[in-house]
Amino acid sequence: MTINTKQVTDRRELNFQTMEDLWADVERLGPEARATGNWTPAQIVWHVSELLTISLDGAEFLAPLPFRVIGRMLKGRMMSKTFPPGIKLKGRFLPLLPDSNLTWDEAVARLRGSVERLRAGERMTQRSPILGAMTHEEWERVHCRHAEMHFSFIQPA
Repeated sequence: MTINTKQVTDRRELNFQTMEDLWADVERLGPEARATGNWTPAQIVWHVSELLTISLDGAEFLAPLPFRVIGRMLKGRMMSKTFPPGIKLKGRFLPLLPDSNLTWDEAVARLRGSVERLRAGERMTQRSPILGAMTHEEWERVHCRHAEMHFSFIQPA
């Protein structure tokens, strides 16, 4: 059964300012956390880490032109307001869908790797497949807003 994530009411309210805030939330949640949406906590963490990897290494796909035009128009909003739930990924976005067999440890290890790269001084400067050219600081704000929405579906044990 698929849950309409737009109607889920038992979500956490989150406000991340930095990647360290995002990482600290994952560490607090731990492997016994549960999710109230369609994905497991591991799938959520992996998905968020996949976007982080794109900001560091680049994407192997480019969003269709209408998405890029709309994305650039909404770029400011995407950096300042938590993303809305319920967006269905399809087509060129399928690589962003997490495997259903992921474990918490696998997902957290992937996110930890990217966080450690940032701590070592790497900058997020790759083009977004939707928003185009992004500064490191813009990427950080987008990651925080994206993670706020997804992590809001994860409840601590």
